[in-house]
Amino acid sequence: MKGVYWAWGAVLGDLAVFMGPLPHATSDAAFVQLWLLHAGSCAILATSSLVLMPSKNRATLHWTWLLLFCFAAIAPVLGSLCILLISYTTLRQALDVHNHAKPQTVALPEFEARSQQTSRAGQGAIRSRLTAQVPSNVRMQSLLTLQAVPSRVANPILESLLGDETDDVRLIAFGMLDAEEKKLSVHIHQEQKNLETPLSSRARYDCLRHLAELHWELIYAGLAHGGLKTHNLNQAWKYLEMAFAMDEQHACGIYFLKGRILLAQGETQQARDAFTFAMQLGQSPASVLPYLAELAFEQRAFATVHAHLQNLAQLQVASRTTAIVDIWTGRDSVLRFRDRRILQHI
Repeated sequence: MKGVYWAWGAVLGDLAVFMGPLPHATSDAAFVQLWLLHAGSCAILATSSLVLMPSKNRATLHWTWLLLFCFAAIAPVLGSLCILLISYTTLRQALDVHNHAKPQTVALPEFEARSQQTSRAGQGAIRSRLTAQVPSNVRMQSLLTLQAVPSRVANPILESLLGDETDDVRLIAFGMLDAEEKKLSVHIHQEQKNLETPLSSRARYDCLRHLAELHWELIYAGLAHGGLKTHNLNQAWKYLEMAFAMDEQHACGIYFLKGRILLAQGETQQARDAFTFAMQLGQSPASVLPYLAELAFEQRAFATVHAHLQNLAQLQVASRTTAIVDIWTGRDSVLRFRDRRILQHI
């Protein structure tokens, strides 16, 4: 801060020069003496002001010093005061900047590929916007948003609206369910027609597998209930057995489908064997372990449930599955969960 005193001293010295007798003298010596004293004051002011300025303004030292000197020399006293004011202002701003805390660089969060299933976490909000107390236009907009929600989540909500008092809501809900069911039915009829035509061994195997998957999709999406559900479950199992009867190399996906169908039929031991074999063939543990944990839970083998979910904790899974894993493994506090609902089958 000593530069401030030097700058003020230069300003006062320059003021004393022009307030003294030299400006009123008429000799050449007085004129030279006046401008030498004025130039010395300007040089001291320029040097001290340059020290007060931030370092970024001192990148070109000589040109900056020359600019300050010329400005102070052209406008005696007034120019020196302006330079001092500018230097003080820039110094104050630089000090204020340094007083602020500097943000630290933090690591980016790890992207979870499966965490994009946000529609499941928001189904409660969708249900709340579909109640009878909500205005009709808002209900219609919320109903249309269900088109972007997975069928397994959207269809139970649509079924609950089939008895709604508003005709438009009831008709749109019925139309969306009917369109989903017709889309699957068209694929089933097409595959059945293909099955009646001469096919190669591999093509026939793929056709049978698709039929089993389509019938299972009707159950999984919640489009079949009661006797219709039992019929579709039997049809899915029939086509699956026909596919297994063929001499083809079976992939892990068909064993995984077999385990899900057996689980729906109540064949827990056979379902466990199918899930285990599917995982051995390469099925993702993130999709198999929840079912194995469910089977262990039904048998009250809680240590096995904990072991399966402990293995699942090392994988990237959906947010609802993560909540279950956190509860069983104690990985996180339950109070931190935004969505405390759990999977329906665990």
